[in-house]
Amino acid sequence: MISSIVSCTLDKQAKALRTLEKCRYEFVSADSIFLAGTDVNKLIANGRVDVSQLPGVALGFLSRDIPLSGVLNVRITNPTNNLAGIQQFAYKVEVEGREVLDGVSDLPIEVPAGETVVVPVKLRTNVYKFLSDRETLDKLLTFIQRTHNGATDEKVNLTFKIKPTLALGNQAINYPGYIDIDKEVDAEFLIKHGIIR
Repeated sequence: MISSIVSCTLDKQAKALRTLEKCRYEFVSADSIFLAGTDVNKLIANGRVDVSQLPGVALGFLSRDIPLSGVLNVRITNPTNNLAGIQQFAYKVEVEGREVLDGVSDLPIEVPAGETVVVPVKLRTNVYKFLSDRETLDKLLTFIQRTHNGATDEKVNLTFKIKPTLALGNQAINYPGYIDIDKEVDAEFLIKHGIIR
């Protein structure tokens, strides 16, 4: 009896996950992004992009712990006749193919058949490793500065990767790979979402 219930639960999760693989994804926006306690949107909007001057970042370099928190909004469209969803997933965010942050989200995602939903993914991670990578950081900061100064032809590739987890009682079973959501970010995108004013 118990084994049949566990099997049914796992089958249901696996079916919802297989459906999630068939969904279409679009990165919509980033909200309430805070780096070491400073609102990143205000930092960028003011044209000040030297993060090393922030007191929280300077202290973070000493402790190797620089907190970043925020929300990534992802639009998911389910073109199938089945429910798509997961209970928990690991994620990575890459800029130009280089990982800048990772973490785990335990907010369930459900996308009913034939519907589109915008899913907020809460970020909470340590970005010390990313801020220590001068090459990637300089490229990103140069892009932001040039865009702020009116350069509209600049673009940067952003990739959001999701690795779903299936729950089997108290045991977590990780999906064998990542679902990638790619977005080419340009000045128009930053202006549209109020990041650059």
